[in-house]
Amino acid sequence: MAKVQLVGAEISTFTRTIRMALEYLQIPYELLHAAPHSALANKYNPFGKIPTMIHDGQVINETLAIRQYIDGTFKTPDKLPALSPENDFQKIMSMVTWISVSSDYVFRDLNLSMCKKRYALEAEGKSEAEIQEIMKEPIEHAREVLSKLEIMFKRTSGCNGDGFVVGNTLTWADLFLFPIFADICALPERKLVEQESPLVFAWFKRMEGLAISRKTFPGTVASARL
Repeated sequence: MAKVQLVGAEISTFTRTIRMALEYLQIPYELLHAAPHSALANKYNPFGKIPTMIHDGQVINETLAIRQYIDGTFKTPDKLPALSPENDFQKIMSMVTWISVSSDYVFRDLNLSMCKKRYALEAEGKSEAEIQEIMKEPIEHAREVLSKLEIMFKRTSGCNGDGFVVGNTLTWADLFLFPIFADICALPERKLVEQESPLVFAWFKRMEGLAISRKTFPGTVASARL
């Protein structure tokens, strides 16, 4: 098998999504450490974004394209469910919907608007009281987003809400959503998730215990805040 290289950073949520998939599929890979817009990131992606996958002479940019490439190139190990549901159109549509929601609304409204704003305020030396005051609006918006995610989760998860995001097996939907929630739940805003999305929070705790989550934990935002 041609060597897989992944240009990215442990702290990157989208890099972690792909790393979790590679770990699940038992595909050996080399992580080429690169921050966004660094010389190495720019070398393989004209926009300087991460992750980028390099395999068999091909350079694949963008997490969505990498997902498609992995699905079309690598076999799922025996006795493991495929990350993309097979022969179940409804589950495929639910999975793709969750990937879109995670990559857009969830990443923007929870990660960029809330998590990264908190990091910046903490770096400025703001007190927790000051941070809470400044972040009133993004926190309130996050509360709305979390309540809507809870509704979606009830519709698509298996076992009355105690399965995965789509049905009873791990899919790409879990891998796109989990790294974002891992960042959120390392912050004081974790309590928002517990309050507004109890089923999603229970799912997060189950995901947190998986081997692929533990293996990709070092270097993440959560690991840095321990």
